Amino acid sequence: MARRPGKTREPAPTTPDPVEIAMEMAVSGTSPGAAALEVLQTNAALMREQIGLARNERFRNRIRAIRDIALAAVVVALLVLGGTAVWSASRTTGLVIQPFSVPPELVENGLDGRAVAALFLDELVRLEAATESARPPASFRNDWSEAITVEVEAGGLSLTDAYTSLTRWLGKETYVSGGLRQTTAGLELVVRSSDGTAVTVQGPADQPEALMRQAAERVYEQTQPYRYAIYVSSGADAQSVGPEQQALLVRSRAILTRLLDSPSPTERVWAYNGLSRQRDTSLQESIPVLLAALEIDPEHPNILVNLTDDSRNLGHDEASLGYAQRLVASLRNPRNRIKVAEDRQQRYPLISAARVAELQGDRLQALELYTRLLNIDLPGASNFGPARVGVLIALHQPSAIQSLIEADELRARGRPDPANPRLGLRALAAADLDQWPEALAFLEAAEADRPPTLYLRQSETISTSISPRLAYARARTGDLAGARALIAATPLDCYLCVRERARIAELAGDRAAADRWSAEARRQGPSLPFAFAERGQMLMARGDPAGAIRFFEEAIERGPRWADPQKFWGDALMAQGDEAGAIRKYRAAAERAPQWGALHLAWGRALWAQGRRDQARERWRAAAGMDLSAADRAEVARRLGSRTRT
Repeated sequence: MARRPGKTREPAPTTPDPVEIAMEMAVSGTSPGAAALEVLQTNAALMREQIGLARNERFRNRIRAIRDIALAAVVVALLVLGGTAVWSASRTTGLVIQPFSVPPELVENGLDGRAVAALFLDELVRLEAATESARPPASFRNDWSEAITVEVEAGGLSLTDAYTSLTRWLGKETYVSGGLRQTTAGLELVVRSSDGTAVTVQGPADQPEALMRQAAERVYEQTQPYRYAIYVSSGADAQSVGPEQQALLVRSRAILTRLLDSPSPTERVWAYNGLSRQRDTSLQESIPVLLAALEIDPEHPNILVNLTDDSRNLGHDEASLGYAQRLVASLRNPRNRIKVAEDRQQRYPLISAARVAELQGDRLQALELYTRLLNIDLPGASNFGPARVGVLIALHQPSAIQSLIEADELRARGRPDPANPRLGLRALAAADLDQWPEALAFLEAAEADRPPTLYLRQSETISTSISPRLAYARARTGDLAGARALIAATPLDCYLCVRERARIAELAGDRAAADRWSAEARRQGPSLPFAFAERGQMLMARGDPAGAIRFFEEAIERGPRWADPQKFWGDALMAQGDEAGAIRKYRAAAERAPQWGALHLAWGRALWAQGRRDQARERWRAAAGMDLSAADRAEVARRLGSRTRT
């Protein structure tokens, strides 16, 4: 029996996922029924809602992240700020003067606790300002250089009060308090500091300032003995040898001697330094004192700079060069630089390099360094003016002395009977121009201008720098007997003195003595070029240019940037008939001393001998505009065939 055809049924979905159902229908091309369509539309709306919710959640997450980062930053900032405050408080130094206790009767007269504290503060500030020391504040047991303040009471609590409490707890401040009371004799002031020291002074009731001065000096001495010793010794700087001056030096020396027993190596180093700087300490005495300090700290810049200068002033130039080179090396280490005050940290690298340059004959480098020192905006920078002029004279520019003389005369204007300025430098300038009578007069005046016997080091410096030059000036002006007598009294371990002994003996015709003293000078200064160049000049004067050249070579080996042996070598080559070689040496010398008039004159002679007439005249015209001796200027005028300035 045949089956009746039935109604065709839609196939059932293969998945319950609405998205997959929709995709299957799209592939098969069938249209969904009403119920299925509704399901799909509802699911689409649900998906849109979920997407919106996800976007909102993402936005909220970003806000939370920003909030968390901000909170973390605030916490970190507070931690850093708190850590910085703690660190700063722990390193706080200075002196805090608290209001003094004062009886009511004095308060009624306007002298309350704050006023007394302010008067005491004024005296301490005066003491600090009057103390010139190379020692950095951080190396003092009690450092007041950063802050001396009067504590003012205030009501309530503030951040400032909180920080003040922190510094009291962690810092190293010194707190000073005290009391003022009336006695039958006048006023009595008691000052106490937080380190346990106490000072009591008495004085007339109508002189509270004097009372504060006495108390301030006593507190200064007890809490900062090194600085106080320097302050006391500075009171003996005046050119006087009275009992008061000597008493000040004795007192300063006693304080520094006590500090040698300190357990602190820093304190002992500076005590030795202070003892070596005393006005009544000779240069000979200062060297072993400084060497004792150097045993404690072999790289201490201040000890090395003082050894450099004291050795040079004693005529121990080889030792001075060694200390200067050690100083240069020491200052490359930041840990050594902070051992001295900030102004010395700026000066000492330039000073040490200038000292090395001078002792090696590099005058252009020394000139540049002294010029930089003059341009540093620090107190005392003008003190390097004479050193700079001395270098210019050594570069054969003696007219540079005139600017220094004019500056001195300007400063002396209005003062009665100003001293003849810069006698030693004026003598060197005159000698460079072969004006030996004038040089002799300046040196005689400088020799006679010795300071009082209390100030030994200045007198020693005259014996090692002025006296030997004076002896040579006497020899150049014909007084050989006077020259020999004076040079014989100079120290035998003085480099310049021994060099001048050799030159005086050569002028006197005593070649054996000249040879002996020249060899001794080279032995005392094996690293220095000067005695070698002078030995070459002796041999040139004896007619031995080949022998002279050997010593000029040795001088250049020790002072490659020194112009003089280059020029002298050129002169020796000219004597041998080697004009081309001489021109090369003159050119090298001109690179090292570009304004040396006599050099340009000799250079022109060599060019003329080669037939290079125009170039020779060019050299002579250049020489005409430079410093020249009277004989050299006459020769330049003759060779140019015209009048030049005199």
